Amino acid sequence: MSPKLSSSVSTTIDSHCQHISPKGQRCHMLIDQNHQAPNGANRPALCAYHAGRLKAAVPVVDPEILAAELLGDIDSFTTADEVNLFLGNLVKQLARKRIARRDALALAYISQLLLTSQTAMAKEAADERETENLSSSLLEGLLRSSPGPRDAALSTKSAAVACVDVGKATGPGASD
Repeated sequence: MSPKLSSSVSTTIDSHCQHISPKGQRCHMLIDQNHQAPNGANRPALCAYHAGRLKAAVPVVDPEILAAELLGDIDSFTTADEVNLFLGNLVKQLARKRIARRDALALAYISQLLLTSQTAMAKEAADERETENLSSSLLEGLLRSSPGPRDAALSTKSAAVACVDVGKATGPGASD
């Protein structure tokens, strides 16, 4: 009998670059030990070539300064003007290559959602105003058409006079 070989899974850290090409192939270079992820971000370890390309693609910008430049005079995103101002600031930052394209796309998508929700909220508010106007006009119409105590007495007297006039016109002395 042969002894069973125990197979153990290696728990060593992968020493190859984690970059994956658009074709789905992984880089076979060794990790650059000098490459540190900015701000302690949990980014994959890269070789010197891909780490350099990453640094060149997105310059390091202080997030507080970038946020201040993006938000500018915007207090809240409750109007379309404020969202459009934000989008204009976003385009400026993207053109200056101060923000990553992927981040710009995410922020633009969020802005689109904000604009869509503002349109829906405005439509909902208009529907509510229309319903209130309709109910108030119906109520006013009912109040106008229903006779009050004085109006009821006048309309009863008018009806009696009309009946007497009709009776005279159709009575025994009526001329044909």
